[in-house]
Amino acid sequence: MKYLINRASEISPKEDLDDLLKSKKKLRVKLGIDPTAPDVTLGWYAILRSLRKFQELGHTAVLILGEFTAQVGDPSGKSETRTKLNENEIDKNSEGVLPIIKNILLDSNIEIVSNKDWLSNLSTSELVNLSSSTTLAQMLERDDFSKRYKDGNPISLMEFFYPLFQGYDSVAINADIEIGGHDQLWNLMLGREVQKFYGMQPQVAMTFPLLVGTDGKKKMSQSLNNYISVTDTPENIYGKIMSIPDDLMWEYFLMLTDYEPDEIQDFKTNVENGSENPFHIKKMLGELVVTELYDENLAKQASVSFETVTINKDLPDNIPNFNVTDNGSIHLPKLLTELGITKSNSDARRLISSGSFKIEGKKYLSLDTEFNDINNKTLQIGKRNYFSINKNK
Repeated sequence: MKYLINRASEISPKEDLDDLLKSKKKLRVKLGIDPTAPDVTLGWYAILRSLRKFQELGHTAVLILGEFTAQVGDPSGKSETRTKLNENEIDKNSEGVLPIIKNILLDSNIEIVSNKDWLSNLSTSELVNLSSSTTLAQMLERDDFSKRYKDGNPISLMEFFYPLFQGYDSVAINADIEIGGHDQLWNLMLGREVQKFYGMQPQVAMTFPLLVGTDGKKKMSQSLNNYISVTDTPENIYGKIMSIPDDLMWEYFLMLTDYEPDEIQDFKTNVENGSENPFHIKKMLGELVVTELYDENLAKQASVSFETVTINKDLPDNIPNFNVTDNGSIHLPKLLTELGITKSNSDARRLISSGSFKIEGKKYLSLDTEFNDINNKTLQIGKRNYFSINKNK
């Protein structure tokens, strides 16, 4: 448990965790993830990695796909009411993230469930009973709700139900410990109160630092497009890690590697006193993360590619080539997505509109082109993705 305790931003109450560990019982450790997007970021991965550590200690990981709560939307840290997702979007997102999550966690001691299985079946009287577990005053103690109330910004009753539903999840799966990002602490602590209301032993709340995204300002989020995807190429993962501000890499080390906090502090001290180059430390971080997600050889290749393409501004040695049918006019977002270069048409449109698509090194901002304008030419999308296309024979 040393790994987890040393990395936790909050353990509440700590004495309850001590008692659970002394009991030697096989613990049920809960993590809830709302499938609000179809990908898994390094921010999610950091928390999933902590859940896997519990599995390695022999405890049971209970992963709850919030397919019901995702329709409500987690209001944590929000200054306005969130847009409600529909079931089709949520189902599609679940299909995208579940295989990735399964690949991260161990398959020997895990339960994967959906909270729509119990929350969608609550009767009106059961909902009324659940709502009586908490007071309005308790809800308004939460910082984001309190600020919105004082500022006159609307708070829907639906948003009050989100933490209640999350707490009821802990009742449904009989959680001993619930883990999450630090912005979830209030929700996790309310889960304790909901469990007490239903006559259960309350869970221990255990939160971990949130990774700040590549913009260096806000937490990593797909909606903010400041994220690093665990399914991205080794070169892109490595390159994006190298792009984060130096002062952020310490929490990346903490949450994404097995270095002890005192070892990480030594790195930081050496950088601050000038005896160590932060660039070299960050390269080590990039290789460690890519090695864990892929393997050591690909991590080394990603490092070499970064030096070649980003530092020396040279073209990579091996540029992928795609054979496509010449239909005259080409809609670039559709082509890039079909080739698997971008994740979606909207992602491709965003990159092209921002000037990230180049033909022979020159920015190309139009979404449409002629086949002959790109045939047998060096194309680039983003900082590190080079490719070319040829006509099908």
